[in-house]
Amino acid sequence: MNKNVFRRSLGIWLLVIGLLVYSYFQAIPGLHSLESPQKLYKQGLVYRSQDSEDVLAVKVLDIDLIPVKTDEAQYFLIKHEYGVTAMKATYHTVYSLLQMKARFPNQDNPLESGGFYLSVIVIPEVEKRRKKSDVVHISQSFKQRLEEKFHQSDLSKGNSTIDLTHLLRSMQEESRVNLFAKPVFIALVAFFFTLKAISLMFRLRRKFRRFDSLFPAYASHTDQLIKDADYSDKKLELLVHQGILVFYGMDFEILPVDDIEEIKLFRVHRKSFYRYKMKIIFYSSRRPYVFEIKKSNMEAYYPFIDYLRSLAPIVVEDGWKMNYR
Repeated sequence: MNKNVFRRSLGIWLLVIGLLVYSYFQAIPGLHSLESPQKLYKQGLVYRSQDSEDVLAVKVLDIDLIPVKTDEAQYFLIKHEYGVTAMKATYHTVYSLLQMKARFPNQDNPLESGGFYLSVIVIPEVEKRRKKSDVVHISQSFKQRLEEKFHQSDLSKGNSTIDLTHLLRSMQEESRVNLFAKPVFIALVAFFFTLKAISLMFRLRRKFRRFDSLFPAYASHTDQLIKDADYSDKKLELLVHQGILVFYGMDFEILPVDDIEEIKLFRVHRKSFYRYKMKIIFYSSRRPYVFEIKKSNMEAYYPFIDYLRSLAPIVVEDGWKMNYR
């Protein structure tokens, strides 16, 4: 019989730790969005014409002065160290880049010496979504327009190639709230389970104190109580002694047998299988105690119920369909 509070609440604490770690990793793009693009670039967080869910930096070498417009937005072709990519942006965002380009229209990579860096979010050609239809960000017709624009511009000089499988969005026009919404929600869930774990620990301490007061001789020798109990079943992890029912498995519960009014055995249908449960109803205002039963242990509960009925007039409603009498 395990009376260690921490071990009994360990599962919830591990869940809390897992959620916090997951929240941190989900928050990384948001944290990177708070840093300057120059710092991201020095850290190696650079867009390399590949998929990424992080906020990355690009060093802009050149830009086409005339954007490709759609009904929803406009896209400027920008040249960086790993090719040419279309970036969704307003004139305000790229104003300084356009000015620099206008000053040196015929120079190769006119923005390289200016140290122009941008923080960007990568948009894939097709966004995969769970349980929803995929979102196509770059249609075939849009690809053709971008490719035509690329070949018409001076960005196509030399060995430059255009990336038609990704778009970029400047972080100057993005709300950081979206980047932090998911990790903050996960952190709140972790906080909820933290409170739940603390509450569980307090409840267990109270139950253990009650157990020690009911069975002072076995307070430090719980295994001996399992042997000396009036009724005990190690497989079911329960015992009855001096009219007190003790569950000591996954849940630790102490119940007076003479307060039990009814026992309901029922099953819940879940798609292609059933879950078997037991519900203990009391005469007092105590909340009914409900717990799940392993199917392999169902037969073993009938002798236990028979023993309880020998101690008190308990009504049994058998919904397991095992012909209980």
